Amino acid sequence: MKNIFKLKYSISLALLFLTFSCDDVLVNEDPNGVVIDQLPPEVILPGALTVPSATLMSDMNELGNTMVATWAGNAQQVQAPYFTEFQYQLSTDFYSGVWDNLMARTGNLTQIIDNEYADNYDYFKGASKIYRAFYFQYLVDLYGDIPFTDIHQRGDLLFPEYDNQIDVYIALISDVNDAINQIQNTDSSSAITMGSNDVIMGGNMNMWIKFGNTLKLRLLLRISDAAQSNPDLQTILNTEFASLNNVDFLGSGENVTINPGYSDEVDRMNPFAETFGYDAGQFGNTANQTFSNLRAGPTTFLVEFLDGTTNSVSDPRLQRLYAPRSGQASIQGNTQGGGEQPSRIGPGLLMSPQQDGYIMTASESLFLQSEAVFKGLLSSGNAKGLFENAIESSFSRLGATIGSYLNEANNVNGIGWDGSTNKLEAIITQKWIDLGGTNGVETWIEYTRTGYPSNMPLPDITNRPNRPLRLLYPTSEYTGNSANVSVYNQTVDTAFNSSIFWDVN
Repeated sequence: MKNIFKLKYSISLALLFLTFSCDDVLVNEDPNGVVIDQLPPEVILPGALTVPSATLMSDMNELGNTMVATWAGNAQQVQAPYFTEFQYQLSTDFYSGVWDNLMARTGNLTQIIDNEYADNYDYFKGASKIYRAFYFQYLVDLYGDIPFTDIHQRGDLLFPEYDNQIDVYIALISDVNDAINQIQNTDSSSAITMGSNDVIMGGNMNMWIKFGNTLKLRLLLRISDAAQSNPDLQTILNTEFASLNNVDFLGSGENVTINPGYSDEVDRMNPFAETFGYDAGQFGNTANQTFSNLRAGPTTFLVEFLDGTTNSVSDPRLQRLYAPRSGQASIQGNTQGGGEQPSRIGPGLLMSPQQDGYIMTASESLFLQSEAVFKGLLSSGNAKGLFENAIESSFSRLGATIGSYLNEANNVNGIGWDGSTNKLEAIITQKWIDLGGTNGVETWIEYTRTGYPSNMPLPDITNRPNRPLRLLYPTSEYTGNSANVSVYNQTVDTAFNSSIFWDVN
């Protein structure tokens, strides 16, 4: 394993599979045709942005929602869904697509970053650095040490060494800083604009800067507890937080979304809608939903948390997150591994086959800002105001009417600001409600970091006394990069007792 504080960029293992298909949006290398090095960023960028997002919206979302008490399976189906997840049968094949897809499918971003083009592609390069850092943070958060210095060198380096997870985090923060500087300080008269090639921001570089600032805030908050016992890390944290005072973050209504032209066709729908909603041509036709689409529904814990049973506050977001199935008079939950039929995913999450995909929401940004101000890490802003703005943004995105919810929840411990003895608990619990369904993996990681929401039940069918803390390195690493991964000597127990560096609780 390497130690790196000044990292350069390169490749990783699964990149050997750089000839994957990606729904007409990823540039493939044809040994008989043009090589990717000769393609301009305008051709590479749409696929480079689109392909990793499909993993975020589907596999990572499903993984996170089943690892915390958000989603239950529909036990009325022929096959009991999520049996492996709820028994915590973690292995090297468990959600291995997260590693394989993120490692490989960020390779074209590195191609844009590293290639020396004759023209000024600073906007493309800066945006690619920010977007790549977004996914590599998740790789560290889920796996720990990862290859980073040696990533994406294709045939030049097939067996990348692993880098220390703390060092990768520091490098990602540096990448975001470099990206923002590159965007802000380039020669705008010669810089080639991204325009419609940018299927996320439409070429709006101010929004890329806000996204970068918000991502940097998330990176710093994630390591803030660990920094208290690491003087070098604390110094970096102090410097970087100082640089964030008075910058622009994603604000109300400024969701980071992606839409490369989703349509109501097989393999071209929004990945969330296609995975958890309806087959092509069947959108809204609940009678024809397939087993795959029907498998997810809310847990009893979540339903009772939102319908007022747990805390006497009825949360209108419940009716937007989920909807009754045929024969159900109200929204029903199921325990994880239980024998009931939970309600289905609702209209606030499933809107159309063409709906935008969410990368980072405005509400998440506002919750992050609220936490940073509350902890005294940011000096600008009002923690309670940001917290309530985040909840309002959550309601708005889901299409729920907020009514008197803020007033009713305000004095309730765990969900309201004034009534919560631990403000962090209120922030993370509200984030769990907000991102459940939209970004499940973020809720799992935040639970691991903070322990909130508290009192979440374990699945009925697990024999483990606690939730997993991480994923195991995948089979593809043991097959293609065995010398570098084998030194970690991981076993199944590693997923439950070997924490990521920021998990100090």
